[in-house]
Amino acid sequence: MAQEIIKERQLEEREASILQAIAFEYITTGKPVGSRSFVQKYSLSISPATMRNIMSDLESMEYLKQPHTSAGRIPTDKGFRYYVNSLLESYDFSLKDREISVNEEAIRREVQFDKIFSLITKMLSQESRYAGVLLTPRFDFTVVKRLVLVHMDNNEILFILITRTGMVLTKKVLVSSSVTQDDLYDFSKYLTSELCGYDIYEIKDSIFDRLRKEKTPGINTDMALDIAELAVSEFEEPRLHIDGIENLLKIPEMVEEERLHSLLSIIEEKNILRRIMERTMEREGIRTLIGEEIEEEKVTGCSMVSTSYKIGNKMVGAVGVIGPTRMDYEKVVPLVDYTGRVVSELLTKMSK
Repeated sequence: MAQEIIKERQLEEREASILQAIAFEYITTGKPVGSRSFVQKYSLSISPATMRNIMSDLESMEYLKQPHTSAGRIPTDKGFRYYVNSLLESYDFSLKDREISVNEEAIRREVQFDKIFSLITKMLSQESRYAGVLLTPRFDFTVVKRLVLVHMDNNEILFILITRTGMVLTKKVLVSSSVTQDDLYDFSKYLTSELCGYDIYEIKDSIFDRLRKEKTPGINTDMALDIAELAVSEFEEPRLHIDGIENLLKIPEMVEEERLHSLLSIIEEKNILRRIMERTMEREGIRTLIGEEIEEEKVTGCSMVSTSYKIGNKMVGAVGVIGPTRMDYEKVVPLVDYTGRVVSELLTKMSK
């Protein structure tokens, strides 16, 4: 006989309101919520006994749990998910009526790409009081403004690529035959004239092939293209900026043994956060991951709120905040959403 599938019932309006209030209370205080004190604090028109029954029902449905036998209850990951979904359903992402302390002017005054990203992560960590995280754009979408080749020792050449967004990428390239700085001046002018205005993806995909079929009198175009192709193919992966890990160490539950191991893993193995942020780029909009939803074996008891950002219509990077599961989602969600919009607008303008 096939096992009967039991469909979980919908929460009643009173249960839903109490669950959301418990989540808010735990986020605010960090302490398990007891039935008597909770009823008194919120002046609820129910008895502590009724409150205990409702909390017991929510616990049986795995929305709440007791950290200790004699303690009150706290939300589970499932309970926080219900709370966050309720917030998201009611949010107006136009943010017209919200005050968010992101210092846009300070960001807009910066012209260097990496400094902008460092400033954004610092602002996110300061405003959220958790840790700000940012994944820089994929270099494939970086549009070339200028190329400079500089002679170094022992047939080594420094390849410098300056982008329209102000980012400077460098790579050392070793060539088999000798080349003079005068040659490199000519190569620099040739490569700049031919590659300026294209992004790196286009250059690698088709521009190099087209240029190899064309010849420019007086220039060893094959050698110039060999240098450029080798340098571009070896550019590093997008970088991860993190700021505010010290904020997390001030949160009592984050320094408990299991969660402390999570923080150490995040600090030591940046590929963990890189993977999380790359998944953010799979779709537009705010992404909230609570506890086990992060799906990283070494990360426990944490939540991530993140969003992708664009250059034009292309999603090229991601920005977010990582903190405990009792994160102040009501503050962090609009903060991250707004920051993503500011970054998209700024980088799009810079790339034109």
